[in-house]
This record gives sequence, C-alpha cells and structure tokens, in this order.
Amino acid sequence: MNTDYIYWTFTAAAQCVSTFVALLLTGYALVLSQIEAARERDDSLQELHAVLRASYHARLTVLAWMTALAVVLSLLVVWVNRTDHVTPGWLMSAAAFFDIVAIVAGLGFVVTIIDPAKYQKAAERQLDQLEQQQHLLQQAQPYREARDSLPAADFLRAFRQLERAMREQLRRLDLIGQGPDEKLAGSVRQMAATLLDNGSIDEALHAELLELGRYRNLIFHGNVDEADASMLDRVTRAIGMIRSIV
Repeated sequence: MNTDYIYWTFTAAAQCVSTFVALLLTGYALVLSQIEAARERDDSLQELHAVLRASYHARLTVLAWMTALAVVLSLLVVWVNRTDHVTPGWLMSAAAFFDIVAIVAGLGFVVTIIDPAKYQKAAERQLDQLEQQQHLLQQAQPYREARDSLPAADFLRAFRQLERAMREQLRRLDLIGQGPDEKLAGSVRQMAATLLDNGSIDEALHAELLELGRYRNLIFHGNVDEADASMLDRVTRAIGMIRSIV
C-alpha cells in the first residue's frame, strides 16, 4: 500500500473527527441553552431537565473518550507510517474503526438532542424506573399489597384540586395577591416552598408535595394512560392536610 495514501488518509481522518466533535459540542451548547429556557418557562420540566442533562453528560463523556482514542490512533498511524515500513494492518483497521464509530456515535447524539419527543421519552424512562423499584419492593416484602392502577386523568384531576387548595390557603394567609389569575401562586414547588417558609407546613408535608409534583410531571409529560392508584390516595391525604392549615 502506498505510504503517502496512508499518511493523507489518516491525517485527514484525525482532523475530520476532531472538527466534527467540536461542531457537535457547539450545537449541544445551543440546544442546552434552549432546554434551560424551556425549563425557566415551565417549572414542571425541572425534573426531566435534570434527567436529560445527566443522560447527555454520560453520552458526551463516552463520545469524548472515543473521539480522543480515534484521533490518537489516527495520528499513531501517521507517525508509524514510513516510506520503507508500512503501518501494520491491525493498527490501521483499529484507527479506521474508531474513526467511524466516533462519527456514527456523534450523529446518534445529534438525533437524540434534537428529538422533539425527548421530554416524553425521559418521563417514560423515569416512570419505568419507578415501576421497577416498586416491583423490587414488592419482591422484598411479599405481604405488601399489590399496586392498583387508575386512569391518569383521574390522578391529574385530583392533583388540580391539590393545586387549588394550596392557592386558596396562600390567598387566605395573604401570601399571594388577590386576582383571577391562578398562576400568580406559581407551581406546586413554589407554593410548597412558600408555605414551608411561612411555617404553615412541616418538612414532611413539603417533601410529600414535591414528590407528588414530580410524579404529576412525569405522568403529564410522559403522556401515559394509567397512574398508580396509591398516588391518588396520597394526593387526597395531602389535600386534607392543606385544607386543615389554620
């Protein structure tokens, strides 16, 4: 094999891979800023935003190391290549393999971050993890009652009643202004924080409200049809506790 051909091929490969990943990181920074802006507009995306950032960081870490290995191997091929000594075939094959894998992985990452259904898929993954945790708990405690399911619309309807009860208490305590716009009170997270700071609820109820809000966000953005019936019971109890605030 012509040594000049090897030299120019793997020199160009190293440059292409590194340039491609640099452009990829620039695009990721732009997408991340859009995700941050969406989270600021919709507080219910906060949990999913954290999940997406963790997922993207893990994939970028693998992609970065893979790119570094591809570039190093390509440069090693160029360095070993001599007029009187052709680079070993196994080394060229390894460099070509990692060059291709780095580019394909980068394209896969691009498709992932621009996916318009990324929030729904992230919510579905989180719900699957919750179901797996409940299944393991059921196995560890065989006498624990099995979970029932109910239409997600019933849970969301009850959760809206919880939000309404929290807003009513905030208005009664003069913690928000009067007016027809219910969004004045903010999200459940913000309302729970306000009630906690005011001393109207304790840390346990605050944590319960945050957990219920997190589950509601996963159900809503995951676009699922069923919810855990026990969560409806927890919402009902929370409504009673909120309404009992004096």
